[in-house]
Amino acid sequence: MRVAQLDVQNYFACMVDCEESPLEPGVFLVPAGCIEAEEPVVPEGHKAKWDNGWVIEKITVRELDWWENRVAKYPSYTEYLDGIVKGDQAQIDKYIADCLAVKAMFPKPQE
Repeated sequence: MRVAQLDVQNYFACMVDCEESPLEPGVFLVPAGCIEAEEPVVPEGHKAKWDNGWVIEKITVRELDWWENRVAKYPSYTEYLDGIVKGDQAQIDKYIADCLAVKAMFPKPQE
């Protein structure tokens, strides 16, 4: 089963495969921040936000710079999940540090 991963402002981030529960066959574990929805069709220069359905918004040039740079530079979330599954706190801490470094490199514009 695939679900849509949202960021903290309910914008579409990516599609995620859910794992089947090892304790309940046929039940899929939906990660936090995900919703059961089809992948949105997002035209170039736009972004999708979930509001009981996909709302397509135009990205401003100023916003595009930091947003696209962050998305391109963030480490894969699978590194974080792998660290959790293995109980590897060093790997989890590295993932968080890498994300914070990307945020510092490409700060969100002030409104």
